[in-house]
Amino acid sequence: MKTAKDLIENFMSRIFIYYILLVYKTSRVSIEDNLGLLESGEDFVIGFWHGESYCLYPVLRGRRLYVVTTRDMRGDYISMICRFFGYTPIRVPDESAGGNFLFEIRKMINGEGAASLAVALDGPLGPYHEPKSFAFAAARLSRRRVLPVTAECSLKLTSKRRWDRYTVPLPFGEIRLKVHMPFEVGKDDVKEDFKALRNAVKNIMETGENYEN
Repeated sequence: MKTAKDLIENFMSRIFIYYILLVYKTSRVSIEDNLGLLESGEDFVIGFWHGESYCLYPVLRGRRLYVVTTRDMRGDYISMICRFFGYTPIRVPDESAGGNFLFEIRKMINGEGAASLAVALDGPLGPYHEPKSFAFAAARLSRRRVLPVTAECSLKLTSKRRWDRYTVPLPFGEIRLKVHMPFEVGKDDVKEDFKALRNAVKNIMETGENYEN
């Protein structure tokens, strides 16, 4: 039997789902993917900003995709939304630095149901637009490239009180999604805790300038 908490979570998740579907239906949505990377068949570690996550849910609807989220109540909502769009959530603790979780993730995403992995580069706790090592470590361990994706909305609400400046797009606007150049993750990157890569990815996602790796 479902508890009151389950019912509330289910109700709120459906509101979030139907709202973003409404936004996409009434907005002009474009995806800038000049190299056709999303359609290439290659499995990536897809990196996005935590504050733009809500804008991105419908993009790969119906395709197999793993999404990293947390094990708390916030992660419960995200997991429900992910499942609606056909994605598989992978639940990890807020402060996971990798360890055994990375090996478990590799086993899932490289196994029989191999697919891309989506990760909030600066999440789940920030700081704002500061990529953490997790996504790059996962990419190195699973032998994948990191694919940065950003979203721009002409009409939106932005929460300035939240660390991630969470963005909620509004209907009847324009949503532009940009797929940037992918990044290789090498042995030398591991030695320096991916510092150069983290800085390069941050630069391309904030400025939109291409970075050829």
